[in-house]
Amino acid sequence: MEEHCPHCGVTFIPEPGFYFGAMYVSFAFTVALMTAVWLFLKVLFDPAESIYIISLIGSAILLSPLSFRYSRMIWLYWFG
Repeated sequence: MEEHCPHCGVTFIPEPGFYFGAMYVSFAFTVALMTAVWLFLKVLFDPAESIYIISLIGSAILLSPLSFRYSRMIWLYWFG
């Protein structure tokens, strides 16, 4: 990847604090996801606690690539 844009000269390398901010957005995504999964299970099925734990961890692991990508993108658009 190039360090600077050949047309306008903007740098493509983010500052070190960029990743800390994106981490907070990713945390918010994960909390919202787990809340939605928990609420979905509670309202529709009301399963045992082990099913809650497996579902919450599984959904967080499966959707972590999307959370990682979109959290960096949102942080960049807000403060980039």
